[in-house]
Amino acid sequence: MSANGDSGTAGADTAERSAFSATPLRVQVLIVAAIAVALVVPFALADAGRTGTAHQPILTALLLVLLSALNVELGRIAEGGLVDSQRPHKALSAWAFTSALLLPTPYLVPVVAISYAHARWRGLRVPLWKWVGSAAYLVIAGFVAGVFAAFVMGDETNFVHGNGFSGTVAVVLAAVAFLAVETGLFHLSAYLNHAGDEEWLRRTLRSRSFYTTEASVLLLGGLFAAIWTGGPWFVLLVIPVYGLAQRAALHDSLREQAEVDDKTGLLRFESWRRLAVLGRERCIARRQPWSIAFVDLDYFKRYNDAWGHLVGDEALVVVADTLRSQVRADDLIARFGGEEFCVFLPATPYDEASAVAERLRRAIAEAVMPTSGERVTVSVGVAGVTQHELGVELAETMTQADQALFEAKALGRDRVSARSYVAPPDAPDRVEAVWVSAT
Repeated sequence: MSANGDSGTAGADTAERSAFSATPLRVQVLIVAAIAVALVVPFALADAGRTGTAHQPILTALLLVLLSALNVELGRIAEGGLVDSQRPHKALSAWAFTSALLLPTPYLVPVVAISYAHARWRGLRVPLWKWVGSAAYLVIAGFVAGVFAAFVMGDETNFVHGNGFSGTVAVVLAAVAFLAVETGLFHLSAYLNHAGDEEWLRRTLRSRSFYTTEASVLLLGGLFAAIWTGGPWFVLLVIPVYGLAQRAALHDSLREQAEVDDKTGLLRFESWRRLAVLGRERCIARRQPWSIAFVDLDYFKRYNDAWGHLVGDEALVVVADTLRSQVRADDLIARFGGEEFCVFLPATPYDEASAVAERLRRAIAEAVMPTSGERVTVSVGVAGVTQHELGVELAETMTQADQALFEAKALGRDRVSARSYVAPPDAPDRVEAVWVSAT
């Protein structure tokens, strides 16, 4: 039993090292540098951050570790004790931030290390190098936050002294600095590494809800710091608030899982259709045209057969990112299924939609797939409705976009085919309106 356990541990350690060594050199340099900075700077530049404490520093540090553990346990209860490798928010940043506000900067290292070790032990499973790198990022972000707090507060340890204005300013500035450094470092990890290995992180960093949740958690940490320095017993009243925050974070996670495609980070088709119906209704109310585009990867089965499904999934992520980068914030993109995508373009007549589709086609054709080094092409079908014929249903327009897509394929693929539903402005009914191909 003992020998098998040792062998399993050794195998896991070897796998972890192999996973890290398989990352690009630039990622390895980033992680090693971050760990070195996290272990050295809080001690070497301790005077730059907070130096005084309102209570015994060891007691405060132990309390933060205890609350971090309690927070993780509440999350496990809310999730039914599931082991999760991609929970969108762990609230661990709150304790690094609070430590930066309340304690001398060297305490950041043990507080973050113990909090992360406990969370990993209790089921948060990500590659070890990512976990250690994440902890290093929080230490660095906490150090910068502590510098900002010290700049505003000076030697004052009570965040609610006077009328509390300077303490509030210190917390807000420190939170902004923490969030900026933290997300900056995570962006580096996400976009220096292979796209296929960072699907979840890239999708999370694109989500506005992540920043809202993270900012809220940091400000709760700031509130805790203010209460701890002004009236410690009131800390007990903060615990239920954290419980509610955990439930809110879990609810957002479940809603996102229901609406977003895990592989690409785009909308699922059912969510897209629901939002597209609402978008169509807004266009009708504003008497604006609207269009739909279907995008399909050409000969993608051959690509999968040649390179394998993992590399194929990586290509889907690249295509999804390219689509996202080429459209407006109000446009809706979904993975329709397999290698097909759909785009709803509000306030866009079919000629403009055709231009957008051509831009998408060219951008995807120019993108180099990260592992295979090859390029892929797409065929695009577009169907647009003018402001004079707003009664056309979404389903009918989707059917026409799909037929336009088949036309593009029949004409040789790697091209755009478009159709428009047009009628004279004074047409009494839809009898005179027809779908016109612009291919």
